[in-house]
Amino acid sequence: MTRDLDHARLAALGAAWLRRQCFPLVATELRCFGSREQPDVLGFRSNCSTLIEVKTSRADFLADRNKPERAVGGLGLYRFYLCPEGLLQAADLPSGWGLLVATGRQVTEVVRPRGNLWPPTGRAGGTEWEAFQHQPDLAAERQALFSIARRASAAPRGRR
Repeated sequence: MTRDLDHARLAALGAAWLRRQCFPLVATELRCFGSREQPDVLGFRSNCSTLIEVKTSRADFLADRNKPERAVGGLGLYRFYLCPEGLLQAADLPSGWGLLVATGRQVTEVVRPRGNLWPPTGRAGGTEWEAFQHQPDLAAERQALFSIARRASAAPRGRR
């Protein structure tokens, strides 16, 4: 297992991966008032959202699976775990979650639907994307979007 990939570096790799998937709005290490959930990486397209949870230890992964927002609600229509090579296997994943593995500066897609479709809720019927969709907490997603917008409006002009 590659131990030199710390949490912040993995989050940066996850954000870059989401941008390559054509998610123009991506935030890392987001903290939102009124929401218990603190996503490592959260991205938005006009029609959907994707959450990436970074895991650097198996204990952290097992604890994450027991969070209440993993069972009901939570952020992200689509959800992925991102970890160093060798930490998780496809068989470890909860239903509907994808798996991304980082090796050096590369992110490998181990479990995810094929293509770059990313359909919104209710539009994935008959495709493998349907099995990867979750029911996100829309109020929590609005809070996340507000937090991202507030960050962007507070940033110095050259850093947006």
